[in-house]
Amino acid sequence: MVEFCPECGNLLRKKTCPCGYGELDATSKDASHNHLIKIWSPPSPNAIYCKITATPHEKLKSMLNKGMIPEKFKEVRVKFKNRFYSCSNCLYYYAEIFHCKYKNKYLTKDSICRSFEPFSDN
Repeated sequence: MVEFCPECGNLLRKKTCPCGYGELDATSKDASHNHLIKIWSPPSPNAIYCKITATPHEKLKSMLNKGMIPEKFKEVRVKFKNRFYSCSNCLYYYAEIFHCKYKNKYLTKDSICRSFEPFSDN
């Protein structure tokens, strides 16, 4: 039987998936916090901008097609390129215990996933 990772779609072998699926999580019996996972699967800068400014994707897409690039979008791209956005800025992440409520995993602070939800416009 062939199994695929429910998070990223990669083929699962005897080892865990590179995205972190199958690693130690909060539901395991040995829930020690010593084993932290690093995930780097960020959303696009467009998605981050839309979440920060509450702008629909279609509106941003039409603005970019017309050649109008908002200053805030430029800032988001620079911060994205410099890896400013990470779990430490996410709404679902508890930095005290290194736990992501959305993924239900213990992650490093410099991890990021496609479910990233910024808690402020930084």
